[in-house]
Amino acid sequence: MAVSPFKINVPKAELELLSRKLELVRLPSFNVNWRDDNGIEPKVVADTVQFWRETYDWRAEEAKLNELPQFKTPIEVDDGFGTIDLHFVHSTSSVENAVPLLFIHGWPGSFMEITKGLSLLNKAGYHVVAPSLPGYGFSSYTEKKGFDIRKHAEVFQKLMQRLGYGKYVVQGGDWGAHIARTIGLMYPDNVKAVHQNMLMLPKPSFPAGEPTYTPFEQRSIDRYQNWFMTTNGAYAYIQATKTLTLGYAMHDSPVGILAWMMDKLYLWSDSYPWTPTELITWTLLHYFPGPATGFMMYTENHLPATMVERTWAQKYLDVPCGFSAFPKELGIVPRSWAEKVTKVVFWREHDEGGHFAMYEKPEELVGDMVEFYKSVWKG
Repeated sequence: MAVSPFKINVPKAELELLSRKLELVRLPSFNVNWRDDNGIEPKVVADTVQFWRETYDWRAEEAKLNELPQFKTPIEVDDGFGTIDLHFVHSTSSVENAVPLLFIHGWPGSFMEITKGLSLLNKAGYHVVAPSLPGYGFSSYTEKKGFDIRKHAEVFQKLMQRLGYGKYVVQGGDWGAHIARTIGLMYPDNVKAVHQNMLMLPKPSFPAGEPTYTPFEQRSIDRYQNWFMTTNGAYAYIQATKTLTLGYAMHDSPVGILAWMMDKLYLWSDSYPWTPTELITWTLLHYFPGPATGFMMYTENHLPATMVERTWAQKYLDVPCGFSAFPKELGIVPRSWAEKVTKVVFWREHDEGGHFAMYEKPEELVGDMVEFYKSVWKG
């Protein structure tokens, strides 16, 4: 199957429609003395929309993204799921015997998360492949129900084989972490190492007694179980159970999806100084293709992918695994928990950083990845 060069080129008519929608936006005043706990004050949204109308330049952002070596290729999926027209970045290293690396994003991210780490990885000796998940950005989606993360894993395995990478390493955060783990479970002969910056799983049993947790681990448990799962996980249930209903609203309203994205970008990062341009570009990479197929990830994977007990996803992963633990990650369980389900050979805790590690802390994350992969890669 052919691999074809690709450039982003959003139609002029789409940009003109977006401009009209922004001119007609109706913002609420919220005349109450409380706010959601996310910093998204009415003035913040109003100022961002004003910047969007008067200053933001999609074509300039599009040109920057098009500096990345992008491609598309059709991937035939087993079990009647048809063909995925898969979009991906493929940036090769000039270093001799460079290692193939598959980088997998999640939601509300996109392939552009790799931009800050790409040159670092190439210089360190890694051929980087960073696809858009099926249904995200410029990758198509299937019409058939049942496209869970095992199918994403199949698509990416076939991509790496097509590019000539019989053996490779994987990195993932958010849904990318779930998929990275799944690829390791499904294709252990090809995947030589898995690195994650997120790991969510139920508390395992410790017959000999529960371990004593460090202050970092205790804070991580509290953020995952008491903050994220208890007070900030409702978005996932909405996206999983009302996928198309929410999709209608988000597909039609650029400001609606902007606010939805801002909530996650603000709350899930570690005081990262998001600029209006970044907020809008992250939003548009979901708005232009339509966000509903991205939401489908939650519909298809809500329970097994989060490693509910006695599901296929909780099988022990016997591929060497490394973890980078950032304090504002949504879910990074203690090492003792991880060791129940994975072959942990690298673990590093950081003082700063959140959910979007490759974008927030690229040097720290890449440094961990390189150190870990070098310790296990045998060529």
